[in-house]
Amino acid sequence: MTLFSTKILNKYFIINSLFSLLIFSFIAGNLILNLNVILLIITSIFFFKKRIFQLKIDLFDKILITLFAYILLCSALNNIYYYKEGSIDDFSIFLKSLVFLRFLLFYFVVKFLIIENIINFKIFFLTAFIGVTFVCLDIVYQLATGYDIFGYIALNRNLSGPFGDELIAGSFIQRFSIIALFLIPIFFKFKKSYYKYILTFALICLYLFALILSGNRVPMAFFILIIAGITIFEQKLRKLLLPFILIVSSIIFFTYNANENYRSHLRTFMETTSVLLPFSSKNLLTNEEAEKYKNFEFYTFEYKDKKYKMNSIYHKEFKTGYILWSDKKLFGGGMKSFKVNCPKAKINCNQHPHNYYLEILASLGLFGFFIIFILFSLIFIKTFIAKYFKKSNLNHYHLITPFIFLFFAEIFPIKSTGSFFTTGNATYIFLLLSIIIPLSKVKKLD
Repeated sequence: MTLFSTKILNKYFIINSLFSLLIFSFIAGNLILNLNVILLIITSIFFFKKRIFQLKIDLFDKILITLFAYILLCSALNNIYYYKEGSIDDFSIFLKSLVFLRFLLFYFVVKFLIIENIINFKIFFLTAFIGVTFVCLDIVYQLATGYDIFGYIALNRNLSGPFGDELIAGSFIQRFSIIALFLIPIFFKFKKSYYKYILTFALICLYLFALILSGNRVPMAFFILIIAGITIFEQKLRKLLLPFILIVSSIIFFTYNANENYRSHLRTFMETTSVLLPFSSKNLLTNEEAEKYKNFEFYTFEYKDKKYKMNSIYHKEFKTGYILWSDKKLFGGGMKSFKVNCPKAKINCNQHPHNYYLEILASLGLFGFFIIFILFSLIFIKTFIAKYFKKSNLNHYHLITPFIFLFFAEIFPIKSTGSFFTTGNATYIFLLLSIIIPLSKVKKLD
C-alpha cells in the first residue's frame, strides 16, 4: 500500500498523467480541457516552484511574451473605447484576454518539463494512440449500429462518435493520429521491420476510413497530405510513397462506391475546395445574376472591374473578416471583439471569420499579425529548414517530426479553421509550440 501511494504521489507520475490526459480532455470538452490545463500549470508550479521561470529566455519566448502583452494592451484599450461608445456594458474583452494568459503559462510549464526531461513522450504517444484508435473504432461502431458506445445517434453522413452533436471527430483524428502513427517506429523495435510497416499501414487505413465517415473533408485532406509529406521527406520512407498512394486511393474508391451518401459527400469536395479559387470564371457574375444579387451586394465582390459571386460560405466569412480588419488595420479591435464589431458593420456575421489569419488581423491588426508572422517564420526556419534541409542525416523517425508537420498543417494560411482564441484551438497550438521549440534545440533527437 505504501509503495502504491508513493507511486501515485510521485510528482513525475502526476505530471505525466496530467500531460498525457490532455488527449482525452480534447474528447471530453472545453470544461475538462481547461481544468486539465490549469491543473498541469498548478501542479508543475507546486512541484518545481520558481525553477520553471528561471529558464533562460530565448528569442521565441521574447516574441511570445511580446504577443501576449500586446493582446492585453490592445484588448484593454479597445474595451474602454467600446464601453464609452456604448457598444458593450462590461469589460469582458479585456477579461477574456487576461484569462488567455493561461496559455503563456502553459507554454512555459510544458517547455520546462520537456527541457528537464520530465515528460515521458512514450506515455504521451501511447495515449494519443489509444485516444485516436478509440474514436475511430467508435465511429465504425456507430456506422454499423446507428449509435456509438455512449448512445450518440449517427447524424446522417457525419459520424462524430464520442463527440455527440459536435461534428469535430475528423479534426481530432487529424490532429493526433500522426502522433499515434509514430508510436510504433519511435518506441518499439521489431526483429523484422516489415511487421512495423504492416501495423502502421493498418492504422492508416483505419484512421483514413474513420476520417471519411466523420464527414470532415478538410481534416481528411490534411491527414493525407501530412503522411505524404512525411513519406517524401523521411529518407527511409520514400520507398513507401507508392504503396501509400495505392492504399489511400483504394479506401476512397471503396467508400465512394459503397454508399451513396459518402459518394455525394466526396464528389462535392471539389465544391468545397472552390474556396481556393475565388477568381474562377465559374464565379463571374452574369448580367442576369447581377440583377438577382442587386439587393445582396455582400454576396459579391469586385476585382479588376469584374464582379464575382461567392459560391462558398467561406468566401462570405473571409470577406467579413477582411471588412472588419479594414476598419482597424493597424491595431485591430481586440481579442474576441468580432461579435462586437460585426453587427456595427451591418454585414454577414458569424462567431469568427473561419480563418486564423483573418481573425488575427481583425482582432490584433497588422501589428499583432506581424508578431505572429515573425514567430511562425522563425519556427519554420529553425525546425523544417534546419532539420530537413541543412541536416539531412537526421531524417529518420525523430521525435520532433510529427509535431513539425502537424504545426504547419494547423497554421496553413488558406484553409477554413475555428477561432484562434478558443480553448481547444489555443491549447492545441500552444501545446505544439511548447513541444517544438525545446525539441528544435536538441542536437540528438532520438
